[in-house]
Formats: sequence, structure tokens, C-alpha cells
Amino acid sequence: MMQESESIDLEAERAWLEPLLREKIPLAGTMDLRISRLDPTGIQLDFPLAPSVNDKGSAFGGALASAMILAGWSLPRLLLRRQALAAELVIGRCELRFLKPVHGAYSAVCEWPDPADRLHFLQGTAERGKGRLALDARILCAGEVAAALQARYAALIVKHG
Repeated sequence: MMQESESIDLEAERAWLEPLLREKIPLAGTMDLRISRLDPTGIQLDFPLAPSVNDKGSAFGGALASAMILAGWSLPRLLLRRQALAAELVIGRCELRFLKPVHGAYSAVCEWPDPADRLHFLQGTAERGKGRLALDARILCAGEVAAALQARYAALIVKHG
């Protein structure tokens, strides 16, 4: 397994991840997702309001949920890629809290899990064919947290044959 101290080209990962999200997950493209930050602390996905607006002129709750799920999904997807693990990545469960309406462009933010949790996720995936990783994401709008998500993602090794 790659060690945390090994050099990771985050710009190359960003260049790989954004088209993956926009093209392989059509909803992300429709929502006009853009990765504004991918760094050692985490990821930030930016979204304009227009594709997600509801009848009240604010962001539709389902769009906010999707944005947070995508932010969380992106980090374990990158971890799997770094280890060349062919695994399907799914969300196993989540809990959402909507704290305030979103009336403008917004961002979905998720921080990297701690190194021990990363290692446990990758070892479980490689050794047992299934790894789990808990992540928290949030929606930011105008500098304030508007929604929060606690989720558990699962990686399942792809079996060939």
C-alpha cells in the first residue's frame, strides 16, 4: 500500500476526477459541478444555484444531498485509484440535516478522513473485498453551513469472470 508520505499529484487527480464526475454521473454534469479545491485537507465542489433551484427560489434539498454525497464519494474514489483497487464505490447509509435555505451558489465540502481510517478502508477492501469509510460533508453558502451529511461509503471489489 502507498504510504501517506509518498508524493501525490493532487492536480492530476483533480484533472481525472472532475470529468469522471461530470460525465459518468450525469446529474453532476447537469448540476454544473466544478472542483474548486482538492488539497491535503479535502475537497470542495462548487455549484451554481440555477440548475438546482426549486419552486421557492432556493436550492432543492435533493440537489444539496446529491452535492454532499458526491463530495464524500470523491475522496474514497481517489483512495481506491491510488492503490489501483478495482472496486465499486457506493453509499451505504447517510443522515442529512438541512439547516437553512440556500439562495445562491453553494459548495459541498468534505475533509479527508484521518490516516488510520484511510488505511482500515483500504486494507478491508484489499484483504476482505469490502471496505467501509465514514465521512462528513457540508454545504456552504455565503460563508455559512446550510446542510450537513454523515455518510458511510462502501467499496466492493469487482470480481472478474
